[in-house]
Amino acid sequence: MIVSALATSVGINLGLTVLLAAVYSLLRRRRPYGDVYSPRRPYAPLESWLAAAWRRTEDDIHAAAGLDGVVFVRIFAFSIKVFTAAAVLGVGVLMPVNFLGDQLRQIDFSDLPNKSVDLFSVSNVQDGSNMLWLHFSAAYVITGVSCYLLYYEYKYISGKRLEYFMTSNPLPQHFTVLVRAIPVTDGGSVSDAVDKFFKEYHPSTYLSHTVVHQTGKLRRLINDAENMCTKLANLKSARHSYGDPPGKFLGLFGRNDLLGKYQKRLEDLEENVRMEQSDATRSRQEIPAAFVSFRSRYGAANAIYIRQLDNPTEWQTEHAPDPHDVYWPFFSTSFMERWLFKFVVFVASTVLILLFLLVSAFVQGLTYMDQLEAWLPFLKNILEIAVVSQLVTGYLPSVILHFLSSYVPSIMKLFSTMQGFISVSGIERSACNKMLRFTVWSVFFANVLTGSALGQLNIFLNPKEIPSRLAVVVPAQASFFIAYVVTSWTSIASELTQTAALLYHLWGSCAKCCKRDDTKPPSMPYHSEIPRVLLFGLLGLTYFIVSPLILPFVLVYFCLGYFIFRNQVRTLQFTSQFL
Repeated sequence: MIVSALATSVGINLGLTVLLAAVYSLLRRRRPYGDVYSPRRPYAPLESWLAAAWRRTEDDIHAAAGLDGVVFVRIFAFSIKVFTAAAVLGVGVLMPVNFLGDQLRQIDFSDLPNKSVDLFSVSNVQDGSNMLWLHFSAAYVITGVSCYLLYYEYKYISGKRLEYFMTSNPLPQHFTVLVRAIPVTDGGSVSDAVDKFFKEYHPSTYLSHTVVHQTGKLRRLINDAENMCTKLANLKSARHSYGDPPGKFLGLFGRNDLLGKYQKRLEDLEENVRMEQSDATRSRQEIPAAFVSFRSRYGAANAIYIRQLDNPTEWQTEHAPDPHDVYWPFFSTSFMERWLFKFVVFVASTVLILLFLLVSAFVQGLTYMDQLEAWLPFLKNILEIAVVSQLVTGYLPSVILHFLSSYVPSIMKLFSTMQGFISVSGIERSACNKMLRFTVWSVFFANVLTGSALGQLNIFLNPKEIPSRLAVVVPAQASFFIAYVVTSWTSIASELTQTAALLYHLWGSCAKCCKRDDTKPPSMPYHSEIPRVLLFGLLGLTYFIVSPLILPFVLVYFCLGYFIFRNQVRTLQFTSQFL
């Protein structure tokens, strides 16, 4: 990639980022968009979001988003510290050394915008140059800085977790164990089997149990009632701040009285809940799962970490999730069904990673103009236009990769949901692990290999030349990853503007039949954001020596994420017990 193509990508994404931030600053102050940008407090007074994010203390973040929110924001703060040191060392020392090298003798420095970004990489340093000792020394320095900061951060977060555990009041889930795959004899009940088993094997610590029943309809009614209560509370808050809405003109035009409509709907839901509870009590449709409570935390831990019987497929114990974190659909699945689901999901996620290699190969083909002209010879005249070639090679590949990979987190979350987890946070963690594997293999390694080694298969014909050739072609991928990081500026700015929710809200305003009336705040996308943060950390540390030009762009991304997510803690719903 040439310097002008990279500059085009930087300029476009910088402009889009500023535009999205400006749109957010304008729309968040308007009442119709309160449900989009402040679903928890849609009518609270607003101030400058950037200044408010800067002034927000860690205690404020903890009060709004819990310990998970604090840890997530500190990930960005830790990354900023590491890459500030790396940028000072890489841009101030290594990049001038690389630029003044003479390995790429055929390059004329007088026409820099039309030359390759490799000028700023280690590829331009002469083989055997004494200046390479600066690169080796810098590697040790940044490793030491990273290890020290990581130790300090780990010690701080560990202390916070211990403090939270010691100061928080004991909760029922601390003394409770979820037991699944409960064997039941003919004519017996799940409740009798649980009571008999734990009185026999845990007589001194066993307290009581609650059998899980099949009450899917009841859960849906309760969720609808809770959502209706939230809508009523927000509507009453709006009327308290702005007064009653204007009535209809001549009984024909105007807004309906939503308060009376919601209250009537809530009364109907409450009556349906009472009827369904009565039916569930009479039917007593048990499933082979139960929450077992113990007299002490030690008793609960003992039941979790010690296998109950020789047969591992029966009496399976695990931590009981928080009441609001329970995911009910898979409580009735057996051990073999969950094992089969996990195997199918593993195969499906592996196939998805392999299929995405084709996307990476296509994207890498766009970054090389000569290769693209060979693929599409009828576009040769168009591609010779300077602006078009800069857009195609500098901006388009990273946009395509971002656009296609943006659908993967929802697919991975669907896969994790199918595995049989019984908590929302468990699904999030599993999806996060899948996304991390996908990101490392399909975004990092796939683009490195398809852009360098696979594009020059002749290097494998002479194995002795593989190290020297790879030392030249692998740094060439730095320009693509720089463009990818820069495109992520726009992506993380769209998190600030909640682009999808905003478009849905605007569509609902135009089409009244599709108007969104859900004031529940969106959940924190851990499974997509944490793998992305780790990917950029990997890119920054990998190309710190090879191509330090990437460091300022990575640092800007972490600074944007730091301010944006400090602002979003008052908007997003953070999953409990994730980090």
